[in-house]
Amino acid sequence: MTAIPPEIYDLDARVVFVPVRHHSPACAQVVRELAQAMRPAAILIEGPSDFNAQMGELSLSHTLPIAIYSYVRLEGNIRRGAFYPFCVYSPEWQAIQTGRELGAEVRFIDLPWGGMAAPNEAAHRYADGELRTSPYIPMLCRELGVENFDDAWDMIFEINDLSVGEYLQRGHYFCGSLRLSEPHIREIDLRREAHMAAMIRAAMEEFDGRILVVTGGFHSLGLYERLANGDCAMPEMPPPPQERGIALTPYSYERLDSLRGYESGMPNPGFYQHIWDSGTYRGLLARVAQRLREKNQRLSAADLIAVETSAQTLGILRGHARVWRRDLIDGVISALVKDELAFDLRHPFLEAVFEVFRGSARGHLAEGTTLPSLVIQLQQQLAAYGLQPETEPRDIRLDLAKTDDLERSRVLHQVRILGLPGYSRTSTSDITDERIVEAWRIVWSAEFEGVCIEAAIYGATLEDASRARLYEQAAQIEQPDASQASRLLLDAALMGLPESAAEFYSRLAALITQDGSFFTTSQALTNLLYLYRFDAVLGTMRHADVGELLRTAFRRSLWLLETLGAITGQDKALLDGIRALLETLERCAPVLNMDRADFADVFQRAASDVEQTPLMRGAATGILWTLGGMQINLQSFTQPEQLGDFLTGLFYLAREVIQREAALIGQINSTLLRYDEDGFLAALPSLRLAFSFFLPREKYYLLRTLFGNAADALPELEVNIQQAARVLAFENALFKALEKYGIVAHG
Repeated sequence: MTAIPPEIYDLDARVVFVPVRHHSPACAQVVRELAQAMRPAAILIEGPSDFNAQMGELSLSHTLPIAIYSYVRLEGNIRRGAFYPFCVYSPEWQAIQTGRELGAEVRFIDLPWGGMAAPNEAAHRYADGELRTSPYIPMLCRELGVENFDDAWDMIFEINDLSVGEYLQRGHYFCGSLRLSEPHIREIDLRREAHMAAMIRAAMEEFDGRILVVTGGFHSLGLYERLANGDCAMPEMPPPPQERGIALTPYSYERLDSLRGYESGMPNPGFYQHIWDSGTYRGLLARVAQRLREKNQRLSAADLIAVETSAQTLGILRGHARVWRRDLIDGVISALVKDELAFDLRHPFLEAVFEVFRGSARGHLAEGTTLPSLVIQLQQQLAAYGLQPETEPRDIRLDLAKTDDLERSRVLHQVRILGLPGYSRTSTSDITDERIVEAWRIVWSAEFEGVCIEAAIYGATLEDASRARLYEQAAQIEQPDASQASRLLLDAALMGLPESAAEFYSRLAALITQDGSFFTTSQALTNLLYLYRFDAVLGTMRHADVGELLRTAFRRSLWLLETLGAITGQDKALLDGIRALLETLERCAPVLNMDRADFADVFQRAASDVEQTPLMRGAATGILWTLGGMQINLQSFTQPEQLGDFLTGLFYLAREVIQREAALIGQINSTLLRYDEDGFLAALPSLRLAFSFFLPREKYYLLRTLFGNAADALPELEVNIQQAARVLAFENALFKALEKYGIVAHG
């Protein structure tokens, strides 16, 4: 078929097809009016047909927006989930609710998500990608004089109040033309349409009355053609996924908004919600003004009048029957936003508009909604351990040497690995501590319920789900990265999954021997040292030879360090890696089977290598000083651009022992006194970094070492009135600029 048949928009046909754009108020209104006029025996809707058994749950008193969430596990342990979101002005939602009011049979007719899920398939099923990507769109936008598909849709359908007949004719021509302009229709769309056509034909045989079919506009013509041609055989279904599930979940306008990354269609859901509720834009500008006041931005009545006047004028010039979304946005830009946008800066006025237009609605499921097994088990487990999230944040401290605290910690780490919001570990013991003590903060999050439901994609229990998530993260390590793998091993131990730790052992050992980066291998060494230090508490001693892994990581890190050469730009990572080597040697010398003299030889060569950076030579000198108290001579590092870097490496590795060396402190002081003003300023930044490693009390002891009792009598820093006045004037100007742009300065 190469044209749009007039019969497709016949209001008296037995089967009436309504082409919709998901989350369109105009479509939702047409669906409601048409259903009330037709009083069909059945309303068939694009949606996951495996949810039909739970259709009654959509009649509960939910707070919208909500979504159907369908999830599967594919071959290769690949997991995919899909959302079917609803807000009050979604045509699918109005079809469901109106059908219930009329006593009609309401069914979803699309393929189950398990029948179309693929690694590269979209995760949001109420999408209009087929409409947006049609080659027909650029030509249409040029003809209408609009910027994009959203503006074209608004002009054709949303701005004008169309009758049901006008909408059907216009909608079928618009969506049908988009479909006919497509050179190739995807195989998955053809299979979906075959499934929907088969379900429509089955409903026609089951019910004597009329049938209303509500689907994305791209599919309407295809479905009509299949029924007209008798091509309604149910497609062959692939084998069902190994694991699958489907449930309702809360949603939010932030996730729904296409301007925030959800490409389902209508942008700015808060705007369309307001239009659905009131029928006019009035009231939106008042919300924008209120939002600006909350951000300490001033918007006068004259400003509001200017915006509204500009929006009304733009609407008239564009031929709009009423002021619309684009008119209001451009009205704000023309009346309030001047040259800031030319510099690609975000303007607070425009930000406030988009926040109001996006809306802040967040859904909530009604009592009686069926929840996945994971959510029920998680609720019970959190309650049993006293770890439920509450509106007021609470801090808990756990000593993992205690059985009860260890069990609670494992639950918290399983929750953490699943990414459930509201649970954060604020601190944990260092390797130097005698026992593991963790601090956690728990607080309720509005996203908690939804994320819990969505986590059901990983399993039916907390332990199964967290283990599956761990396996998934392991599979995502594409390049040899000892650091990532060791973190997974540590996570497995903290989660109380020792059998998982055993599975990771061989993979981790291979990654360590294959990883050619000193930085990631030394990071792995830090994690392994933690495991080795606390293996009795974490339960890793019986399930993996952590000592062997530690020895492998230690020797490879040491070898990679020698082959590293002079490198800049990763100073902190370099120093951390060297310190990890030193700590491992000091704490685990017996298991490493390495002589301290051999270890020292590596750093002796680094300290003597004139091609090495001052930072590396300083760190190597710090290692040697710690091991045997070698003499430190600054003669090779007296240049302003070298001294600070050398001391940074030295202090980072030997901070405590250096404090007792009066001779070294004297050398540093003498070197600094020889600098002129330019030399001192050149050395100052790196010197500040070097001395930042000392605590205030340690700095005081350094001062006493240098000046003796005279340190207590050092003169106080004086600032004259003129200097103070200049500083205050600058601060006042700075704070005014911050206030202008709504940035709060905290003292």
